[in-house]
Amino acid sequence: MHMDTGELKKHKHDTISLLEIVSMEGRYYMARFYLDGQGYVLTDPYDKPVMFTGACAVREHFHEYEVERTEVIPPTGTDEMIGMPDSGSETMRVPL
Repeated sequence: MHMDTGELKKHKHDTISLLEIVSMEGRYYMARFYLDGQGYVLTDPYDKPVMFTGACAVREHFHEYEVERTEVIPPTGTDEMIGMPDSGSETMRVPL
């Protein structure tokens, strides 16, 4: 699911159990967060994912919210290789 920045503002007093800062090609970062057990991708008013220029920019965007846990999910080298089979390995998560 997704939630736009305006809708997110209505949840200022709700606790975000997990904020995932997902690296997209190592250049941009996307925010995925969980409210009441439901996961959301942060989008703009046009339903496009909000892309941040760094992990710190994501944290800054969420600084007014109560966030229990934050993790950075970096890309793996094989994610971008064409024709590589799924390794089945678990995604790396870096607590922040």
